Amino acid sequence: MSRTALFVALALVAGGSLGCEQLDGRNRVREGNRLFGDKAFVDAVAEYEKALTEVDDPIIHYNLGLAYSKVFRPGSTSNVILDVQGSFVCSTIPNVTTVSKQVCVKEGDKHFDACDDKNVCASSFRCEQTTLCQLDNATLADDSATHFQGWLTANPTDTETRGLMTQVWLDSSQYPKAIDYWTGLLAAKPNDPEIMGSLAGISLKAGDWRKSIEWYNKVADASPDVSAKVAAYQFIGNVAWSKLNSRSLTSADSVELADRGIGALQKAAQLQPDNPKPVGLQASIFNFRGNAHGASWAGALDRAAAADLQRASRVLIEKAKKAQGLPATPTPAAPPGAAATNDPAKTGG
Repeated sequence: MSRTALFVALALVAGGSLGCEQLDGRNRVREGNRLFGDKAFVDAVAEYEKALTEVDDPIIHYNLGLAYSKVFRPGSTSNVILDVQGSFVCSTIPNVTTVSKQVCVKEGDKHFDACDDKNVCASSFRCEQTTLCQLDNATLADDSATHFQGWLTANPTDTETRGLMTQVWLDSSQYPKAIDYWTGLLAAKPNDPEIMGSLAGISLKAGDWRKSIEWYNKVADASPDVSAKVAAYQFIGNVAWSKLNSRSLTSADSVELADRGIGALQKAAQLQPDNPKPVGLQASIFNFRGNAHGASWAGALDRAAAADLQRASRVLIEKAKKAQGLPATPTPAAPPGAAATNDPAKTGG
């Protein structure tokens, strides 16, 4: 499905004609789609909101969810200015509040940049004290998710829209809402690897790496084939590497995370002994754990293990290249004046 606004094709009512409100609703959706295409997302929201009061159709919910997601500003905690008080936008979009500001004003423009003696408006704008309507950015995210859910109720298999809705929650740091939603899906389909994988990703985004690893282990347990199990264990290794590389953890947490990552990668290596990726990643994580242990016997053992795993990884990489008929990695040339170790005359061969 194209991720653009959809044209609502309203069914004809009995008798072969549309009622006045239904006809107006269809026209407003058409106008909303035109505005959406012109990137006038605030105006599109207003048209869709008005249409929805006249015709309750899942497609309008989808269009509204998408339009609200375009007005929403990921990562922002500020209110979003929509339009001048008294406009169609301000009177139609629900739950707006008003604010008085001195801004640059121009008919048809909705930037409303602040202005004063130092910040002068462009020549075609007027600097005026203006009453504007606004929405809290988190409310915009909620509105987007609410209308996406209106579409998903009628189209529960639309995974793309589910992904868009989840991303809105993540971009607005509303992780509990995303977790609650996906936990509900899991209750309906227990042990579904895809759902548990989504919960793992959301937990990681929320900063809970322990819960993320717990979910990825469940994905590995529930996955029916070896490659999927290995991929889940590899995800755990990637989580461990990424967090350890950030240098943001305490020494105790670093050791715990490294242990979990190494354990998962060892399972992956057992399932696919010829796969160099889990082995190479283990080497990196052993180095991280060695650094966390510091100048200790445990740290020295970890660094030695890392060196052994790096060598094993290189052997597996060369083995994979040979199996694919690719040229082996050339042996580095000896420095000038050094003895050539592959010369039988120099080795007694």
